[in-house]
Amino acid sequence: MPGVYGVLLLLAFVIGSALSVIYVKHESRVLFSELRNVQKKQDQEIIEWGQLQLQNSTLATHSNVESHARKTLKMKLPKTIQLVRLP
Repeated sequence: MPGVYGVLLLLAFVIGSALSVIYVKHESRVLFSELRNVQKKQDQEIIEWGQLQLQNSTLATHSNVESHARKTLKMKLPKTIQLVRLP
């Protein structure tokens, strides 16, 4: 009879080990799927960052700032009489 208990114990360990392998493989797949989603989001963020940098450099050009100041803020260059030079 001691051999039967040993075989049953060994069978229980084998089944437990198999279930552990199945669980770990499933978790690995879930984590890999999450990783891919995070990488896709990172790629989208990098693209958006590049677009924002391009937009910022376009809006910050001298001609664009001057045009905005003239149209929106109604600014104009001062006449020579309005210039004051400090020593």
